[in-house]
Amino acid sequence: MSGVRAAVVPAMTSLAFGIYLRATPQRVCQALADPVLVPGWLSGMSSGPAGEEDPRRLTCEWLLTDHLEINGGCASVVRFDLVAMGQVTRLTVNHRGLDPGGSLLKVITPGWPMILSSLKRLVETGEPLEFRLSA
Repeated sequence: MSGVRAAVVPAMTSLAFGIYLRATPQRVCQALADPVLVPGWLSGMSSGPAGEEDPRRLTCEWLLTDHLEINGGCASVVRFDLVAMGQVTRLTVNHRGLDPGGSLLKVITPGWPMILSSLKRLVETGEPLEFRLSA
């Protein structure tokens, strides 16, 4: 008998969202990448262009180091694809590497639409939406 053991890796899941914004891809990318503009939205996300050859894509690793257990101890990856359509940008968000049983998935499933709505308002009016829990 050999001492080889198989590691069980949970099946991960992905989410995708799309939105249209009245802004250039550069403005949208700036808003996504600037922590001053989006202080609480994407905490734990380190971002950078996926490659200088493709400025329309911003890929980020989302790893909350203080709370690894919320995604089964794994980092997830968020990819933002930006397509210019005249004076409008089509933004598609793909969030993959999500633990189906993790609390991160339960939070971000309704959270991404809120983030994207706030981002849309930010780039179009200069002010993000503020969400408050009602009592």
